[in-house]
Amino acid sequence: MPDVTVAAVTTATDARDAVWGPYWTSSSVGYVVTITAVSQDVDVYKTTDSGASWVAQDTLNNFPGADNRSLAVWYDKETPGNIGTLIHIAVVKSTAEAAHYAAFDTADDTYGTIRTVDIITMSSTSGDTDIGITVAKSGRLYICVRGDFELDVEDTDHSMRSSSDLFASDNQSETSPYSSDEEQLRLYPGTDADQDDISAVVFDGVNTDLEFWKYDRSGTSWGVTTIDASILVTSAEARDQKGFFDAKLRLSDEHILVAYWNDRDTATADLRTVDITQDTPTITQEGDLHQSDDSFCAGMLINQQNDDVYVGYGGSDAGDETLDATVVCYFKLSTNGMTDWGSEQTYGIESVNIRKVSGGFVGDDGGRVMSVWYRETSTTAIKVNDGNDIEIEAAAPAPASGVPVEVPAAHGAVILVAPGRMIAG
Repeated sequence: MPDVTVAAVTTATDARDAVWGPYWTSSSVGYVVTITAVSQDVDVYKTTDSGASWVAQDTLNNFPGADNRSLAVWYDKETPGNIGTLIHIAVVKSTAEAAHYAAFDTADDTYGTIRTVDIITMSSTSGDTDIGITVAKSGRLYICVRGDFELDVEDTDHSMRSSSDLFASDNQSETSPYSSDEEQLRLYPGTDADQDDISAVVFDGVNTDLEFWKYDRSGTSWGVTTIDASILVTSAEARDQKGFFDAKLRLSDEHILVAYWNDRDTATADLRTVDITQDTPTITQEGDLHQSDDSFCAGMLINQQNDDVYVGYGGSDAGDETLDATVVCYFKLSTNGMTDWGSEQTYGIESVNIRKVSGGFVGDDGGRVMSVWYRETSTTAIKVNDGNDIEIEAAAPAPASGVPVEVPAAHGAVILVAPGRMIAG
């Protein structure tokens, strides 16, 4: 059950939010997006052997350069009803002072054209930038970018843009979600009748609370609902280690599920969860996973076939490890919508300074419960474990119209029933 290196990465990986995936296209093929160590290029790494080995793809056409800062990624199939094959990638580039975008196509493992989304004043410090990306249910692509937290006294070094053609020619200005409150956010498709609308889970670094935001595109406005007002993670800690919360859209009902730490490195730090019904919106507090002063990070995975929820993190329930020095990667499973959590499962082997965990995406194509963690110990790298992961097989295809289906009957008999027909009695 070895730990496997996906890639050697930059020492600022956690501040740059630069571990995304794995995005699984089958139970053996998956993709991870990160910023590499030496060149600091943005690269997509692929496995075809269930995580035993990883290879960078189409490296001649990736995002080059040492000025890649914050990173955001969205996979087509994370949007309800979307059966596309694109991994959408947005990055802050400090030298160019711009937000850039390109799509990576898992159908042929190639990048599309790298495009400039917006020119904006940028900090050269990773922790002072932020970027978000999603694809709405209409297919409209959104990218929001924050250039500088600490120096943005005029509250102008930020923007949001949208496009109906991957920024080839359509580049529309939207109302930025950022303000002087030092927000960090992740974007999601909305559920309103206007399928151009989107949502966000936001950490407000001034008020130090977690919030849910809804964007009404036709009204060009954001609505805000508080998720948790008792966040004790400071804005400086959150900028330095952006993986203290994670959220995923559950496709079956389009709720947003969130796992987050309310504090860091204290005995009362809780790894909490909430279920957000977007329509109302309604915030439902679910079960806590964990309480420990030697644990942090949160990386969520929803098995979109049956709604099981897995959350990976660094540092055990026992609290006998040392945060920022020697922690192991673990995970827990909930089979009832995060109301209850199973026992802690050891996932990784190495005991290191784990600074970020990513859960990824598994849909009907199948995949694996295979958290990716970033270690800031010795040689900085992102890792998976090849052995303690869990295979999720592809969903069985629905029977074609008119094809009989075997249905068990009494006394061991089998009745062949055409789809859509009822059995009397």
